[in-house]
Amino acid sequence: MKPIIGMLSSDDSELQSTQKLLKDEGFNVFTYSSATEENVNSIYKNNPDIILLDIDIENSDGVELCYQLKLENALNSFIVIFTKHTEEYIQIAAFKAGVDDYIIKPIDSQILVKRIKALLKRKLLNPKKLSPKILSFKNLKIDRERYLVFNEGKTICLPKKEFEMLYLLLSFPQKVFSREKIYQEVWKKKCKNTRVIDVHIRKIREQIGEKTINTVKGVGYQLA
Repeated sequence: MKPIIGMLSSDDSELQSTQKLLKDEGFNVFTYSSATEENVNSIYKNNPDIILLDIDIENSDGVELCYQLKLENALNSFIVIFTKHTEEYIQIAAFKAGVDDYIIKPIDSQILVKRIKALLKRKLLNPKKLSPKILSFKNLKIDRERYLVFNEGKTICLPKKEFEMLYLLLSFPQKVFSREKIYQEVWKKKCKNTRVIDVHIRKIREQIGEKTINTVKGVGYQLA
């Protein structure tokens, strides 16, 4: 599978030339000329291996966007600031926001390619560290390591039991779980009162949407 590169820059000429360069090197490249909500959601969906991000991207501050992507998205991506800014305070802010590299433009095309390949090599050498346990279903993503849920780019923090219930349903999205089975899997003991499951399901629906979880009459629950 080809490595995926996502690039955000408001410079159309730069987008086109860099996209061609990286495609010629065997990368699959997605480009974005602004940081609109639609484009950011597309980045979430494509989950690139590396994101090249210009600080001066339209519709956003690049450093803040980096922080958002690192904090919210549960992406398994390296983020590289790709910019003309040489100021030390900006570089410090970028690294505090979580960037993995800071490249100052202009840069020789072959050096850029080598920097990207070096990052990909780091990623391959540390798969466990860089691959959080993430499950996805339609608009939902759930990060098992950080106990976070993401719904259309929105970060949701659920109480532990509700998180475990949702994680169970996402693990087997086609399966219908009885209330007894959910209780047994989450509480690790025999169920005494199945209605507690109904209460927690109602609270989960309040957070992620009423139509996200189906009630299968007489049986239990299943993802919609």
